Amino acid sequence: MKNQYAGDVGDYTKLGLLRGLEKAGFSIGLNWYLTPDVPKHSKTFTDGKHTKFLECNCDTPDVDLHCALKKIGLSKNRSVKRLESAKLFENALFWNKLLDAQNRDKWHLEALKKLGNQDIIFLDPDNGLEVKSIKPYSKNGNKYTTYQEAADYYTNGATVIIYNHRDRKPKSEYLKRFYRFKDIEETKNAKMFYLRASRYSVRDYLFLAQERHFSDLESCIDSFLATEWCRYLKKYIL
Repeated sequence: MKNQYAGDVGDYTKLGLLRGLEKAGFSIGLNWYLTPDVPKHSKTFTDGKHTKFLECNCDTPDVDLHCALKKIGLSKNRSVKRLESAKLFENALFWNKLLDAQNRDKWHLEALKKLGNQDIIFLDPDNGLEVKSIKPYSKNGNKYTTYQEAADYYTNGATVIIYNHRDRKPKSEYLKRFYRFKDIEETKNAKMFYLRASRYSVRDYLFLAQERHFSDLESCIDSFLATEWCRYLKKYIL
């Protein structure tokens, strides 16, 4: 996540989902995996521009969220701190310290301590789960969450949701990144499914659900997707 992305369509689906889960009784922790903004003059400055939905009337049940994001996403002052202070949650906890890949072990332990007691932890890296071509401690390693970091939250008792940007590989190859959690001792018994958000660009929200959460979680999400949110999100079982 970058401050310059705040209020875009990714936040609409992500925060809409988390607001729905909080209303169902789950406590929420959100680790932004915050990274520095890309300079506007840079050739790579292309993200955070998916805000056309804010120029239209709200098309989901969450009018309050749409209104709050409109004030942020269409402004010149976009930041995660504005999202945090927009009173979108009752008791959510946030971790908004910049992730420096070289110091990520300390950063991760501090985040675990801050968010560790929440029922549901959302991990929001720029790109998603780690890839073999980019090491976690390298220059661009901060764009990814590691499997072990996600597993640590799960081990602490949280249901973990991980943002992952859909790549161009065939479906079978792409889903291997999700199934890898089945080969990790800490997460091998997790209930797994994902929600796909396909507006503008395709992004997945992978769930590693605790057994004790699963029934209520499934009921909440099915009710959520029975509303106009089905225009934005679709559920897939792994």
